[in-house]
Amino acid sequence: MTDSAGLSRRGFLQATAGTAAAMSLAGCIGGDGGDDGGDGSGSKKPQKGGRLNFINSTMGGFDPVASDGTASGRIITQVFDPLVHYPHGTVEAESLLAKNYETNNDKTVYTFTLKEATFHNGNPVTAKDVVYSFERVAGSPHSVRADFILSSIGVTHETDSDGNYEPGSLGVKAVDEKTVEVTLEQPFHSTLEVLAYAAFAIVPEGVVGSLEEEGTSEKPSKKYTKFAETNPIGAGPFKFDHWNKQEEAEVVRYEDYHGQTAYVDGVHWAVIEDDSAKLNYAMEGNADIFEMPTAEYDPGGVSVDNTDDKKRETGTYKHTNGEEFDYLKVPEVATRYIAFNTSNVPKPVRQAIAYIFNTETYVKQVLKNRQTPTYHLTPSLIYPGGPDAADKHAKKNYPYSPGKNDAESAKKVMEKAGYGENNRYQLNFTHYQDKAFASLAKNLQQRTGQAYIDLSAQAADFQTLQQRGENGTNELYSLGWIADWPRPDNFLKLLYPPNTHTGDPAAYTYLNWGRDSSTKASKKAKSAFEKVQNNLGPSDAARKTREKAYIQMEEANWEDAVLIPTNAIATEYFSYQKVHIQNKFGGMGVSRSMYNTIWKEQK
Repeated sequence: MTDSAGLSRRGFLQATAGTAAAMSLAGCIGGDGGDDGGDGSGSKKPQKGGRLNFINSTMGGFDPVASDGTASGRIITQVFDPLVHYPHGTVEAESLLAKNYETNNDKTVYTFTLKEATFHNGNPVTAKDVVYSFERVAGSPHSVRADFILSSIGVTHETDSDGNYEPGSLGVKAVDEKTVEVTLEQPFHSTLEVLAYAAFAIVPEGVVGSLEEEGTSEKPSKKYTKFAETNPIGAGPFKFDHWNKQEEAEVVRYEDYHGQTAYVDGVHWAVIEDDSAKLNYAMEGNADIFEMPTAEYDPGGVSVDNTDDKKRETGTYKHTNGEEFDYLKVPEVATRYIAFNTSNVPKPVRQAIAYIFNTETYVKQVLKNRQTPTYHLTPSLIYPGGPDAADKHAKKNYPYSPGKNDAESAKKVMEKAGYGENNRYQLNFTHYQDKAFASLAKNLQQRTGQAYIDLSAQAADFQTLQQRGENGTNELYSLGWIADWPRPDNFLKLLYPPNTHTGDPAAYTYLNWGRDSSTKASKKAKSAFEKVQNNLGPSDAARKTREKAYIQMEEANWEDAVLIPTNAIATEYFSYQKVHIQNKFGGMGVSRSMYNTIWKEQK
């Protein structure tokens, strides 16, 4: 988290608030594991052919080490394969390009044996390709995940006098053509889970030249730009076909894929940002997939037939136009939030907003109960002790009237700070361009006035939100986080004060927490996260130490009211009958799911 090579600043959820990344996948929902696949009835066999159509947000390129948004991630997952992955977006990492792996006794050395596989250019995947790919994660000027390999996993490496990574010093070695050895500084509790992230996808050795030949993030080389935008070469089930910026992207089946060859001929994504335009596009038959905006969503149209052990709901949805779709709802390891730039917004104002905002009311009235209320940044699926422990902790400890819209307490905290009718506070809220966030802004505007806060709101696309965050011009803003790997430290790094400084390439959020002057709570959060970093091993003792520190960080955030979770996320998929999903998706989301086992009925 302290590496200067460019950390994730955009691993945020770009999906709309009302749909919870509600990318709906057209098709009957089969099972996973022992289910029959197909349409759930076992009556139809998979057919080859046809193009699977999706709707997507704006994409920013397809270099795995440089892309950390969900929009680009959907394409990257189809084109590139890492050593391990989350099959169908589940939370358990499994082998992909790795045939198998083993560790030494103290779990500081991982040895991977590669499958027989080829890249889309026909070259075999070798251990040298893995070394090259991991070196790019650590040292590429375009990498936004250097901390994953250098700090999170802690692969051995050397640094210069300024603490920067020394190229070529990474503890990743090609033992032979099909064997790779990865050496860690110390045992890490989630090594495989981190390696399943798309940044660790394997690319051909030398595909963009040496690190120096890649150019810079401001001025990339022509060879790099070609790879990232027009000719990304991976070993995934689909080959890249084309990308028209702001319009569309498409991939086609790779016939020599080492795993299940894709059933569909290709996958197409149309770039559409507006909710109404997305829905109209789908309803006119232009997409197999579509978002269901909350404004158009009828809770009474859902009929749930089954809920499995992962709390995934399957059934049908009858839309307001009378058409019926198959339905799948999947709880995700993801949280949406509103947050403050603490350099621009004083603590009493932040506390007043925390009193006024109520997650239960928001989920019920605005999101139509499509999502789950939450008071923690850590999703309840991975909270220490699980969802029940999270609920118990919030009810007992959340300091801003849990379950209430407490305008009276908000007014009191503002009056105590010297605000009143003749001294009102002007607050700007920049939110994602989505009707649900617009409704949230309107609701806050109606309530904050009672607490001497005049709130103005403006919608912005994801890129603009990000730009304002990096520039430090945001005051109150909305974003979200989906797990890079399913552990609390992947979320709580957003609250580690050194990771929150705007203008710093290592920033995960734009809070500036403790930047101007440290507070008691920011010190507590910093100390707790450093305790996590000092207890990263897989032992029970280390786990218990981490879990205690996780809760301390959540409470420190509450104390200073820097980030307010709005809802936990569940993804809903609305499906036509013509497309069949052999496996349900899991808690890591649709951007981690491969589409090679989805098939379309052919006329």
